[in-house]
Amino acid sequence: MFRPYLIFLSLLITTTTTQAQQMPECWYRSQAAFEKGEYAVALQWIDSCIIQKEKNYSFWLRKGEIQFHKKDYQSALESLLKADKLKKNSSAYALSETYCTIGDTASGFARLKAYLGQNDKISEGEINLEPAFNKASKSYQWKKIWSKEWYSPLEKLISDAEYGLSNQSWDEVLDLLNPRLKSSKARPQLLALRARAFQGLGSYKNAMDDISAAISKSKKNHEYLAQRADVYLAQEKYNLAIEDLTKSIALSGGDPKYYRTRADAYYKNKQYNQAYDDITYYLSFYPSNSDASFQLALISIENGSYVDALFSLGKLIKTNPNEAKYYYYRGVAYIKTENFKVAESDLDVAIKKGYGLSDSYYQRGIALINQNKKDKACTNWEEASKLGNFKAQELLYSKCNKAATIKKW
Repeated sequence: MFRPYLIFLSLLITTTTTQAQQMPECWYRSQAAFEKGEYAVALQWIDSCIIQKEKNYSFWLRKGEIQFHKKDYQSALESLLKADKLKKNSSAYALSETYCTIGDTASGFARLKAYLGQNDKISEGEINLEPAFNKASKSYQWKKIWSKEWYSPLEKLISDAEYGLSNQSWDEVLDLLNPRLKSSKARPQLLALRARAFQGLGSYKNAMDDISAAISKSKKNHEYLAQRADVYLAQEKYNLAIEDLTKSIALSGGDPKYYRTRADAYYKNKQYNQAYDDITYYLSFYPSNSDASFQLALISIENGSYVDALFSLGKLIKTNPNEAKYYYYRGVAYIKTENFKVAESDLDVAIKKGYGLSDSYYQRGIALINQNKKDKACTNWEEASKLGNFKAQELLYSKCNKAATIKKW
């Protein structure tokens, strides 16, 4: 059984080679199906890519990886060797996995050494964790391979920085990178890594300076543009974030992850129709992503697509009935559709679970007043007012003919 985070290592190797390429939609459809373990569907989509452009080595490499995970090792070898013929050593790592899995360690080790001789590669630690090498790694030949130093100081620095970023050790990453970034010839990859550390620290100006410098050195790298968009989002510069994400989408050929981030930017910029289009497109790739489904619900409420919001929240509550925020927002959606009784019921749950009490009491008051339960509505608005909800205070004056004491925080 492959560890979830290891399943994608060879896939990520392919992905890193496409940062400056425009890939077709079938590529991303195949990737989404692969990540969900839907290998038959993934194969159908990658075959569509191959029909479009038979001599693209990335498509054959992806096909071989999918076949490997289907345990169709002979077909995987055929596809991977095809990729390798189109671009020498492009499938070296995937071939090493496949050969070692079927017991041909001599071929596997030869391919692994070819892979380690390249510039872009995953770390030694990640390779040693790969299940395909479990048996082979106990041999003398394996130890002999690792007696050689395969990683340059730069590669080790990048690996250490990425590890530090994964642990949110922002200051340690800065200490690692600063000595190498003093010259004007700084590598864009190192600038992008330091930008992530600065962003983690909330130092957005420094993050913006670094990622913009990386973009100026690598103008077609859509990942750098998307990273800068994240900094713009943190600064609430939504129009600029949207601009960069639109470029990322164009340069990548339509990577769905950029659509999801752009949906967030559109939503925060109150461009709800555009946000709705982007998030629904993303969900056509990843329909089971609960965070994206919740994002759709929020956008749909603002967009006036209440049926979509209710449907999405209903599915989320079914899969995670203990999440209070789902009940709150479904209650809001029910109010919008004038289903006040069921709205009250959902808001009861949100309040019982202690979710956003100021807003939950306020919204339950709306549901109650529309059921002609004025006294209960006023009681709820009074509770909301005590928690600092000024909209509730206004309703207390206009609907209940009494003032409320607003608690100052």
